[in-house]
Amino acid sequence: MNWQTVRNITHVEIGRFLALMLVAWSPFMGGARLPSLLLALMGLWLVVARRQTLIDNPALRRWGWVFGLLWIPMVLTTPNSLEWQRSSSIAGVMLAYFLAGIALMQVLRADADRRWLVKWIAIVLLVWVADGLIQYGFGRDLLGIPRDPEGRVMGFFEGDLRLSLFLAVLLPLLLHQILKTRLLWVFAVFVATSIVVVLGGSRGALLMLVIAAVGVYWRFSLRYKIVLSAVLLLTMAASISLSPVMQERMTRFDMTSGVNFKTIDTLLSGRLTIWETALNMLKDRPLTGVGVGGFADAYDHYSTRPDDPFRKGGGYTGGVYHAHQLYISIAAETGLIGLAGIVVIYVLCIIWYLRASRERREAASPFAFSLFVASFPINSQPVLFTHWWFPLNVLLMCGMLAALGDGRISDTGKAARAAPATA
Repeated sequence: MNWQTVRNITHVEIGRFLALMLVAWSPFMGGARLPSLLLALMGLWLVVARRQTLIDNPALRRWGWVFGLLWIPMVLTTPNSLEWQRSSSIAGVMLAYFLAGIALMQVLRADADRRWLVKWIAIVLLVWVADGLIQYGFGRDLLGIPRDPEGRVMGFFEGDLRLSLFLAVLLPLLLHQILKTRLLWVFAVFVATSIVVVLGGSRGALLMLVIAAVGVYWRFSLRYKIVLSAVLLLTMAASISLSPVMQERMTRFDMTSGVNFKTIDTLLSGRLTIWETALNMLKDRPLTGVGVGGFADAYDHYSTRPDDPFRKGGGYTGGVYHAHQLYISIAAETGLIGLAGIVVIYVLCIIWYLRASRERREAASPFAFSLFVASFPINSQPVLFTHWWFPLNVLLMCGMLAALGDGRISDTGKAARAAPATA
């Protein structure tokens, strides 16, 4: 690569590479922080250099609505926060993600750029799947990282369960790319991905996997739907038999004797206890909650069960710092104001999606469905406002909004990318 080639690289090409790094660099040092920061700086440059163009772009205005509905409740609830310094710090940092979203919206406007991104995310996911299978089969992955002491497959994500979550949430993007080839490849990739997700030992990721599988049903004929159902069930059963963690969790169904709080709480690994405490926070502070980032410090005060293992000094090492459910967590920390904000966001997204042309919906569908998988209400999710989970949600949201566009964006390859400020 010579200097002239370097000089010819456009900000769009740099931006879409950084968008890829939000996923590809997630397992490594710093995760998505550095690409997020660089995208934020690009967004700041766009605001300064092309402010009027951004204001006139309907798709970017939609991103402004989405971010405002998340961010304004943070600001409104900060004065009443139990940890106002932490809440104000989080709200301040979130502004960088607004700028990063502006950059993502601009660099992903053309269909060719989104296809490039989806293709390379699919390649990254396939590498992760292969690495996870190697880790299970040989005890160590390609980088020499061993399985965790409980036998979980974590791949490059040493020490946490993020591999399963990323694979399950991004499965719609992966299958969207593979669907362009033979169906046999779809089943092979789906089976391999499912095995790695289950071996990760996360029930939340397992449910995300099922939701993602349901999302591709409509693309198949009845015969293939039946086959896919059988493949999903057999794969999950076989994978659970290989995972000591999942076997232990499934045996909890045999320990139940009647349906009551204690038995359901046991099945959900204490989630009912955590959710009950979160709802106590909401009852005490219905409008503002305890403040963004204040869940951990407020927990002991609002816990009402004497045998609660999540209290400081309880049986659960490390305590609990969020509600393990997206909507309950937001309600506990930002009250009904914040809960209303996120509900309105998803209502608006549905309206924008349904109003778009069939062509635009098709372009947006992999991003939209991955976002749906990540935010499905009947599931357990990571805390939203973290530097490893929020960037992924921003990427999916901006990819969807950019694909929906305003009806005037055409796919003209480099010609479309050469004039990103004309819409």
